[in-house]
Order: sequence, then structure tokens, then C-alpha cells
Amino acid sequence: MDGSHNFGSIAIAVVPRDRFSVFPRCLEALFANTDIPFRIVVVSGGTDKETKDYLYGLQAEHTNLSVVLSDRLLLQGEARNLAMKQIQERFCVVLENDTIVHRNWIIPMLQCMREEGAAAVMPLILWYGHIHAAGCLFEETENSGQLLFKHKILYTGIKRRRVDYPECHCVLIDRQRLPDTEIFEDVEPFDVDLGLTLRKRRLSVFIEPTSVVTYSALPGWKRHDVQLFKFRWDPVSWEARNRMFMNKWAISYDPSRKLASYRRQQLRLGLAHWYPNKFALALSNAFVSMEKYLLSTFLPGDLYAPSKQTNSSLR
Repeated sequence: MDGSHNFGSIAIAVVPRDRFSVFPRCLEALFANTDIPFRIVVVSGGTDKETKDYLYGLQAEHTNLSVVLSDRLLLQGEARNLAMKQIQERFCVVLENDTIVHRNWIIPMLQCMREEGAAAVMPLILWYGHIHAAGCLFEETENSGQLLFKHKILYTGIKRRRVDYPECHCVLIDRQRLPDTEIFEDVEPFDVDLGLTLRKRRLSVFIEPTSVVTYSALPGWKRHDVQLFKFRWDPVSWEARNRMFMNKWAISYDPSRKLASYRRQQLRLGLAHWYPNKFALALSNAFVSMEKYLLSTFLPGDLYAPSKQTNSSLR
């Protein structure tokens, strides 16, 4: 390895997003595609026995992996902050467990952080071979003395640049610039909240598009995923945390589109949301397979040309 890449050992915190069953794909990709010294901290809560056995077995095999499990389900911020308390390394990646890293994913982000003096760096994030996020921006306007706030994800203009907040499927953090162990607050949207916190502290966020990850490469659902999925996508809880977000920053934010997304996620789980037996899960998995086919075939938007090669490298 070139000496210019000597960043020391990094820490990678892996937390669940909305399913337990995707941990193996995520962790296997990390071990296969991380080409500098690293340590993994897996944090999860309310985890089923099958996943616990898998994680503890992996911990026994790898000296650079540790597992921290809570008895109860954890909110997104709780899991991230619990991971931060286990990490002493300067450079830390927070990765959701349904995000798959590809070859040469980490060094470009570290180089960007060093060259730009960034506190946080996000990679280019793909979804079904299409661009899911090429940066994230705020939009703020004032109307009759009230600050109206919007945020948007970019799908074009693939280049290294400063952005307003990181899409938190995968984010690299410089702990020297952001030493807090409880930087992730359980308000919604929590990734936007992180960006506003960084801006308040005059710290910068960048996207490094030569680092590529894929979000939500879906296998079939498993029965033990249902409890976590329902917890993660509860619209009533989201509304309460969104009110906390607006009060914290004294802004007006229209949550209707996000709430619609939460309701679509629940529909996506199908009958298994209400009655998680084998037949219901089979229907849900058939729906997911059809959705994946339709999106990969007909989804409009700019394609990232190397994505097909990158995805195939994991199979």
C-alpha cells in the first residue's frame, strides 16, 4: 500500500436500519473490500437468536470485530451513539447494515477528508444500479418572518464537492473535529439534523464520488425482520420526532412526503406487517422481487456507468 494512504486503523460502526437478516451481506463485503487496517463494531438491539448466533460466531473468528447488543430495539440515533462510545480511532465510518461497500470504497473518502479538511464525507450511493444520492443540500426561504426549510438529494453532477448534509447510509467522520459520543439525536430527519449541527459548528461535509456503495441490495424477508421493520417505519413515532426537529431548529418543515414514504414502506412489507406467517412473508418477498425488477428496468434517472461492474464484484 502506498504510504500516502497511511491513515492508521479506522473504525467501522455497523448498525441495523430496518432488518436484521442483511448483516451477513454487509459484513462479508466489508471484510472483502476494505483494503486498510480496520476494526468493526456491530451495534444492534432486540436482535433475534439467529442473528445473535451469527454475530457472536463472527466475533469469535475475527479479532477486529466486536459486538454490542441491547435487549431492546434501538432508535437510529441510539444505535449510532452507542457505537461511538466504543470507538477511539480518529476516523470512523457509520454504516447501515443494508449498505454494501465496493472495492476501493474507503481510501478516496479518507483522501477527501484530508485534502478538504472535512468533518464528514459521504460516498456516491447507488440503488438498484441507479444513483440514490450524489450529495444533499438545504433549501431555506423566509416567509413573513418564518423560516421555511426543505432539503433535497442530488442525482446528477457527480463530482467531489461540499454538500450540506450526509446521507447517513454511509458516512465517514473525523473524530478530532467531531468528538461527541452523542452527536446523533433521535429527531427526524436525523441525517439533516446532523448536517445542521455541523453547519452550526462551521464544519464541512463533502461527497467523494470515486467511493461507491450500494444501498438496499435486497434479499428475501425473514420472519425475525418484521418486528424491527415495524419499529423503524412507525409513522406516529416519526411525527413526534419530526416535531422535536422543528422545535430544536425553530424552522417550519413539511413532513408530508416523508410520512408518505413511511406508509409506503409499511405497505411494502405487505401482509407480514400484520401477520408474519410463512404465507404472508412469501407474498411480501414476491412483492419485493417484482419491485426490484421494475425499478432496475424502468427507473428513470442518470446511471452511474461503473455500477454494473461494481455490483457484480460481490457475487
